[in-house]
Amino acid sequence: MEKIETNRLILREFRESDYDDLFEFLFQLKDDEFEGYPGITYENGREHLAYRVGSEEFYAIELKESGRVIGNVYCGIRNSGVREVGYIINENHRRKGFGCEALSALVEDVLEKGAHEIYARCDPRNIRSWKLLEKAGFERQADLRKYQCFYTDEHGAPIWKDTFVYAIVKKQESSSHQKT
Repeated sequence: MEKIETNRLILREFRESDYDDLFEFLFQLKDDEFEGYPGITYENGREHLAYRVGSEEFYAIELKESGRVIGNVYCGIRNSGVREVGYIINENHRRKGFGCEALSALVEDVLEKGAHEIYARCDPRNIRSWKLLEKAGFERQADLRKYQCFYTDEHGAPIWKDTFVYAIVKKQESSSHQKT
């Protein structure tokens, strides 16, 4: 994985030494209704680091100024030329433009490397998330009802959630071929 730099950030591979920073922002989400990590503890949280270290899909978001990791951006490979993105920013660093800066840099890099489409999904009630996507240039493609299930209720029944789908599709370069 190549690192990506912006004015204030470095997007790079996760390292073992990032654990305390990673745990801090994941623990903030333990009861979050949109991106929850229920049951996370300092001990079992290491599984999340192990999953990220060496992954080609998770980028640590490092502040250049301090060297601290303030979040991550996910860029999953779905099929030929299609990528799915997601992001988490430490709540102490939200509303400062870091999420948009990281996401925009990643999108630019992925499109330059040949991706055709990049998409993201989010809960329609997560206004900050879909506003960030729109600020980063994504367009809403779909509003799906009862589409995703991450959790079950106390009886084991799925809890279905509505989902917005946003995407950026690479602009087609104009062809010099014309019909005659």
